[in-house]
Amino acid sequence: MSGAKFTSNELRVLFFAFFSVVIGLMAVDFFNPSLPLIQKDLSVSQGTIKNLIVLYMVVLGLAQFFYGSLSDAKGRKIALTTGLGVAAVGLFLGYTAHSIVVLDISRVLTALGTAACTVISRALIVDTLQEPGKLRKAFSYFSMASQLSPSLAPLVGSFIGIRFGWHLQFLLFSVAIVAGLIMIAFLMPETHPESARSHGRTGKVQAYTSVLKNVNFTSYSIASALIFAFTIAFYATTPFAFHALGISPVGNSLFYILYSVSIICGSFFNSWIRWSPKSTYSAGLAVYLVVFAVSAFSGLDSSLVKIGLFSVALGFTCGVMAPLTLTLSMTTVETARGAASAVQGAIKMFFTGVLLVVFDNVYIAGFTSIVLIFVGFALALLVLFALTAAANRKGTDRKETVSA
Repeated sequence: MSGAKFTSNELRVLFFAFFSVVIGLMAVDFFNPSLPLIQKDLSVSQGTIKNLIVLYMVVLGLAQFFYGSLSDAKGRKIALTTGLGVAAVGLFLGYTAHSIVVLDISRVLTALGTAACTVISRALIVDTLQEPGKLRKAFSYFSMASQLSPSLAPLVGSFIGIRFGWHLQFLLFSVAIVAGLIMIAFLMPETHPESARSHGRTGKVQAYTSVLKNVNFTSYSIASALIFAFTIAFYATTPFAFHALGISPVGNSLFYILYSVSIICGSFFNSWIRWSPKSTYSAGLAVYLVVFAVSAFSGLDSSLVKIGLFSVALGFTCGVMAPLTLTLSMTTVETARGAASAVQGAIKMFFTGVLLVVFDNVYIAGFTSIVLIFVGFALALLVLFALTAAANRKGTDRKETVSA
């Protein structure tokens, strides 16, 4: 697999896929370290501010169905430019926000827009690459590219927030979104030609139901949500943990960089490893349990070194596992790839938002409480993997019985 080479056209498509996912993620990462500042400025509780993340993720998940249908019927480019336009409006509204209600509306609009980035970034890849080796490698690089946002955006965003105020963060990012929209409109190739587009409501419904009937697709899409929840929870809750430990937003951002680099290393490792995706995935589940078990009893809050080691271990493992779930869920998809990408993204983002509700009911005063919740997520991953294996064995036995 390590010898898979991309053509110049494939590389061009991958650039826009990576650019799209980075822009979409930055709409969260650019503001996360400033959450305690926003909480203080708007005089609201920690739970109310954390609800911004939950609301954003739930809307982001549900909105992907719209962009999946739109991109399958009208093309990837029009879906992506439409979404970026909506996101720009939402971000500008955040610039004007002086109450939590207006900020909530801003985040809803932004999520409605950036949902297009999530859908189209994956659709571009599966439109262009069908060979399994290339697909796995592309999704590994996709995971690596996605870490450009959390490694850079929080540091830049926190600096702007501390120096000029969090309102300016929203204004500057809205301008960046508009610039990206213009570049995509003029330079991005259309990977979903008219001849391949689906039209009509019946076709759309059938496209969604057909992929949901695929046990592996649905199971690994749910698994991707659990794995994504580790990363989103790390970015969304550690500002409160670091704040309780007396660490500044800029210091928090440095740990984001450490975590992001670890994810990149894990994704790079996954792109070259010779084990099968399923074997690598099962080994990763065991690593999760070991990391969380050790971290739960090591007293993380007593040492920044321990927090750093935990960040590296978690980031590296997520870097390996995240692209595997995309590969295992999308490999068997042959038609309606926009719909499949939308379903995969909707499951991932919606369930991530639901999972983050758990953190809303826990006051974050350090890393120990975060790790204990992660243990529960890891056990859920293990149970899901076992159920999927059982369902696959049952399906195989049924086929053998019919053929006999």
